[in-house]
Amino acid sequence: MSMSGDFLPPDADFNNEPNYPSAFGITFTPIISGICLGVLGIGLAAFGWMTFVEPLRLETEVLDAKVKQKESQLGDSQKIEANLKKARIDLAEVQKQRQQVLSLFAQQKNMDTLLFDLNQLIKRNNSGLLDRKVAKLASCPDWVKEQFTTTPDGQRFEETIGPLSVEAKLRRYKPVVPAAGTATATATTVPNVVTDGSLGLELNNKLKRDTVEVEVEGNFNQIQQIFRAIERLQPLLVLRDMNITVDRQGGSPILYEINSNSPVPEALRNCQPDTVLKTSFKMDALIPVSPEEAKLLVPVPTASPSPGATPSPSTPPKK
Repeated sequence: MSMSGDFLPPDADFNNEPNYPSAFGITFTPIISGICLGVLGIGLAAFGWMTFVEPLRLETEVLDAKVKQKESQLGDSQKIEANLKKARIDLAEVQKQRQQVLSLFAQQKNMDTLLFDLNQLIKRNNSGLLDRKVAKLASCPDWVKEQFTTTPDGQRFEETIGPLSVEAKLRRYKPVVPAAGTATATATTVPNVVTDGSLGLELNNKLKRDTVEVEVEGNFNQIQQIFRAIERLQPLLVLRDMNITVDRQGGSPILYEINSNSPVPEALRNCQPDTVLKTSFKMDALIPVSPEEAKLLVPVPTASPSPGATPSPSTPPKK
């Protein structure tokens, strides 16, 4: 029995391997295709990063740097504004202090009333003058009291032995006019300006000095009170060249021999004339130079000769 009809040759499609595409001699199996797709994806990602993301990142960094710079500038401007505000406050405080200092100096209106003010404070020292005289006379012997029975007799007695209670007086008040050519009388249009450094080099051309010669008369307590009152006057005054002399107007104590070595009797100890002191001094009133006067004190620069200018011929020497 023949079996040839039962055997069928196998189909060629069942024995062949899968048909994968190939190129450049490479068969793109699933593994190789996956690798290629992965590499391609990485390349596309890198291209997209470099093309789109990296420029945006760089731009973002630039913008971020600008933002930080602006914030820094804003912080600096706020700091500068705070410093300016503090500087304005400090300037206002300095100007206030300057006005306070300037108010200590004399002004022209103070000089116009200085003689009146000086007279007034001297007269205040004479308050109670009669009471002091009566109190001193009460401790004197009767024969001394009899000398003051009448006003003329009392005046003649005091002219001989001196006043029992001296009256403070302003004997002299004379403004000093600087002589031409002195340091305070320069060729500038600002009179009495201080340029000699006597008040310090820093105050040259910043202050004017008005000087007055003064002479006052009184007892020790009165002279002391006068100087204390001058210190309390509003303008800043400098006293110098002081000279004090004793003038008893007769010089003889009551009932007491000048050449006697015996002490003053107890009955006359409180019945002695006041010692009269004549005090002379110069009083400088310091006045700030005004802004208008300060402009006049700025030295004018000397014009230098232009280049090529022919100097003026000098006088030929005599033969």
